[in-house]
Amino acid sequence: MAITEHPTNNQIPDLTGISRKKSKKKTMRQKPGVKKFVFNPFQENTYVLYEPEGACVIIDPGNNSPEEEEEILSFIRDQHLRPMHILLTHGHLDHVCGAPFFFEKFGLSPKIHPDDLSLYRTVKMQGEMFSFPVADMPDAEKLVMEPLAFGDVTLEVIHMPGHTPGGTAYYDRAYGLLFSGDVLFRGSIGRTDLMGGDYNLLKNSIKTEILEKMDDEVRVFPGHGPETTVGYEALSNPFLDF
Repeated sequence: MAITEHPTNNQIPDLTGISRKKSKKKTMRQKPGVKKFVFNPFQENTYVLYEPEGACVIIDPGNNSPEEEEEILSFIRDQHLRPMHILLTHGHLDHVCGAPFFFEKFGLSPKIHPDDLSLYRTVKMQGEMFSFPVADMPDAEKLVMEPLAFGDVTLEVIHMPGHTPGGTAYYDRAYGLLFSGDVLFRGSIGRTDLMGGDYNLLKNSIKTEILEKMDDEVRVFPGHGPETTVGYEALSNPFLDF
């Protein structure tokens, strides 16, 4: 759902020489591609992560109109991609409302952390609260909390509760790509005033799973707003006052 705040400036200041950690040597495989789409009235970020041979995953499908459906479908077709998984970071309607489209087109059920299954099942009710029409949702599969591989890409599945009980991030360690959902934003963090939110738990998730384990150069692709890096947030995010 909507966030606390985030800056609109897309440029991340140069933090060269102000690094908390040294980066690790990357593998020699070809770098995967990331395509961002901004969908629905909540300005939610939907991502297509794809590897060189064409296998891809869709993270947080927020498409909710024929125009948005055609936009993302055209990209998949033009790039000759093969969707393998629909991955959800949490169960709020702006991040899952496109799941019926992908289930119909590709037969893919969305995957979500078990602790957010109950939230996912209330998406129709969430839509009614915001006068936001949502199609009937397909049954979701429970995420297995172990590395998920597709093609030449392996994503670590990280439980990060706080914004919601089953909040999940997806991390490509080899190339330093983190899809944080509504956990961490550029200059902000996710809301905790909604059902199931817990401010202290969210901050602890960010501290223990991101700041203490990931290199500064890791690129963060949030659920709303511009891209950032772990190092930039560690040094400048006013909510991370550890």
